[in-house]
Amino acid sequence: MVKPYLQLALAGIVWISLSLRTVTAAFLPIVPAVHTFATSSAGDYQLPSSLRIVVDAAQASSREDNGLSLIPPTLSAFAQTFASDLRQTFPTTTATVVTLDVGAGFTPNKGDIILTILPDTAAAQFTLAGGSHTTEGYQLTTTSSSITISGSGAKGSFWGTRTVLQGLVINGGKIPGGIVKDQPDWETRGFMLDVGRQWYPITFLTELCAYASWFKMSEFHVHLSDNLPGVDPNAYARLRLRSMVSELTPHVNETYSREQFEDFQQQCAARGVTVIPEIESPGHALVISQWKPQLALSSDPTLLNLSFPDTIPTVKSIWQEFLPWIHSKQVSIGADEYDSALADDYNNFVNTMSDFISQQGQKEIRIWGTNEPSNRTSVSKNITIQHWDFGQDDPFSLIRQGYNVINSEDSFQYIVMKQSGSFPQQLDQNRLWTGANTASGGIWDPHVFDRENASNNPTITDPRLHGAILAAWNDHGRNASTYLEAFYSIKSGLPVIAAASWQAASRPNHLTRAQFLSSFPSLERAAPGQNLDRRIPSKGSIVVEYDLSSNQGATVPDRSGNGYTGTLSGGTIQTPLMSKGHNYTLLVNTTSAVTPGTLLTGPDDTFALVSSGRGLTLAFNSTNITYPLSGFTFPTRPASPWMEIIITGTEASTSAFVNGAHVGEFKISISRTSTPQNMSFVAPVQQIGGPGKQVARFVLWDGLQDITAISAFHVQ
Repeated sequence: MVKPYLQLALAGIVWISLSLRTVTAAFLPIVPAVHTFATSSAGDYQLPSSLRIVVDAAQASSREDNGLSLIPPTLSAFAQTFASDLRQTFPTTTATVVTLDVGAGFTPNKGDIILTILPDTAAAQFTLAGGSHTTEGYQLTTTSSSITISGSGAKGSFWGTRTVLQGLVINGGKIPGGIVKDQPDWETRGFMLDVGRQWYPITFLTELCAYASWFKMSEFHVHLSDNLPGVDPNAYARLRLRSMVSELTPHVNETYSREQFEDFQQQCAARGVTVIPEIESPGHALVISQWKPQLALSSDPTLLNLSFPDTIPTVKSIWQEFLPWIHSKQVSIGADEYDSALADDYNNFVNTMSDFISQQGQKEIRIWGTNEPSNRTSVSKNITIQHWDFGQDDPFSLIRQGYNVINSEDSFQYIVMKQSGSFPQQLDQNRLWTGANTASGGIWDPHVFDRENASNNPTITDPRLHGAILAAWNDHGRNASTYLEAFYSIKSGLPVIAAASWQAASRPNHLTRAQFLSSFPSLERAAPGQNLDRRIPSKGSIVVEYDLSSNQGATVPDRSGNGYTGTLSGGTIQTPLMSKGHNYTLLVNTTSAVTPGTLLTGPDDTFALVSSGRGLTLAFNSTNITYPLSGFTFPTRPASPWMEIIITGTEASTSAFVNGAHVGEFKISISRTSTPQNMSFVAPVQQIGGPGKQVARFVLWDGLQDITAISAFHVQ
């Protein structure tokens, strides 16, 4: 039972007086916007140089959470995350977590931020659009001396900390005095990443969780298995969880161990995000039929033969191995794009797997909406349907039939990395903000499936509409993009989906496009717990500069003034840096001996001279995939004893210059007939030089520079 008081001693008399003198107003344009805000005469809160984050002792151990996580953090754990984020976002501020009895007689220190959980009767006011209670709601009470965040559950209090941090970021360290009451309209506010057809380091996935949490996303749907399209039985196919059956996951370096995957889920949960794993079958299942070819349909090796005696037991065995790894109340079995002529086999398979996963793991399942026409069988209504295409299902009809539905409608929320004839590479922002209805316009939110015909859409209050998930796919496989390019593709779209899923477009205080555009740049830069932009602090435009032409010692001074001193060993400079994200310009002066070798090394990629058909060329390497600069090779008899290489990088492209001349853009050809697509690489700056590759000078700039101005060479 939650502690039965409504007014904290901190907010007791103050809360009443505030409520008597408040007027409705607009809160700060955070993402997502809050539902209601009543301003007051109590004054604005100014972030001090030192503060306490006070955790209500009566609620410190509470894990109050009616969401999908099986590992919800305590209020105290959320407070520790908040303190860490506050110190990261405002480095000059000291934040200390203390646990105190904040009941009768408690007097806050000036600057305190108090975290607590509301009593049951007060928490009951926070409901989803469909009417059910949510533990993700919160009340934020601000005075000039303190802030109190009272959640309807522990996660609700945490979302309140996101509101505070975002407000401080965009309002010069101030939060306006008054009362915010806020909660999501939908429980499912998610994003999906196809990690089956493209390898992503688990650290990258963890950073994505932190970024999504900043905008109050609740779910990370991880598509863990898939294959390239087509009917080639030897095509690229992967399952990313490391199985004890080596034949199922033979590429161990492209899998996640149990320890890694469990830690990933824990770190996401610490920020309010539940990981929803997906292992795909009976379609998109080539990774299974490559292990056991006898399980495949003869017409298509990516489809499992569900009438073969060993097929369903094999799929069950896979889930039985991995269910203990998974800490969510729901999982996805995929189950899309199967042969519609085998509808009854399909329906029976889905129902069988639903029963099995419920019995073995006490979990419900999701499937992608799939057209499986049958007059005799249907999938159980215990199964949630994730709609993605009207050619596969009718989502409103499913809702009327009694199914719970998630909106992943492809005309709003689908992207395919690098290139597609059907889908964009980034979400269509204009359609999200103005294209919810082709006749009258309007902002999209999860209740909009059909932009042409509103009668195909449920109301926002329909309890069977659970929310929305954007989907990012890697149809072209492992060499089509770098893993950081996945972040660039969803960076600006994910917050829009998050805002629309938190608050329906019809709400009076819904975030506007103008508000989003004004706030997003600052909020994106400040998102704590991650550095997906690979930023490096710098006092000026030059981030780091090393000159070895006169260096005599074991250390290499940084001439930029930033103090990034390097260590010299065997002609190689070890730096205190990692990678520099976009936009950047780098210059390397090196010996022009035409031999292969690595010039720059970092955790995200490397830059090197590599052998090509006619000699040597420049190349980046990311996740063991080499991307050479096509159409350029070095002369076998260089005119100068030194060679100058300049690279410029943006989120859209990477350009190379040699001795002052532009020599090309790094591109990838998706197919023999497609137009080559630009590649985007960050600057690797952890190590300068390598075996046989002495670097005389290295300079890295923040921003794109005038090549003519910085180059010592002239175009030949």
